[in-house]
Amino acid sequence: MRKIYVVEGIRDEEILKKIDPNIFTIKTNGFSFDNELIEKLIELEKEYEIVLILDPDYPGEKIRRELTAKLKNPINIFIPQDKAISKNQKKVGLEHVSLDDLAKILEKEIIFDKKIKGNLNTSDFITLGLTGNVDSEKKRLIVTNHYYLPKSNAKRLLNYLNNMNISYKELEEVLNES
Repeated sequence: MRKIYVVEGIRDEEILKKIDPNIFTIKTNGFSFDNELIEKLIELEKEYEIVLILDPDYPGEKIRRELTAKLKNPINIFIPQDKAISKNQKKVGLEHVSLDDLAKILEKEIIFDKKIKGNLNTSDFITLGLTGNVDSEKKRLIVTNHYYLPKSNAKRLLNYLNNMNISYKELEEVLNES
């Protein structure tokens, strides 16, 4: 199935087209997207896979959450924030990612299956040291890096992992390997 990449702006579109000139993209124009765009994506989802590749900042994550809630099962690609910083260190966005890094990032597709939910809970996170400990943030970073997820607090990481149907045993193995 062909893919449509949802990005925030024209510069994001331009950098993706440097990787593949035939890539099909749709811009949200930041927060200024409306129900018309959502309806268009819902219709396109019948024949295309929708891939969300948005900036690793608050607006990008807000757009991602809203589109994910409305779409059937979009594919997510998360951009590590340290790869998306402008040369002057003042801006963060897809357009600042090097072409080499972007080619690797595009391979890291994540599907949050809305039909299947994992059964991890807060108690599991406490037992594994992912919350409530001095080094919990460090452990969460190990997990987010392993699964190519954005840096997350415990609540958001728990949600991501359950949406990916990650088991306690698998999560324990990831932490033990580090």
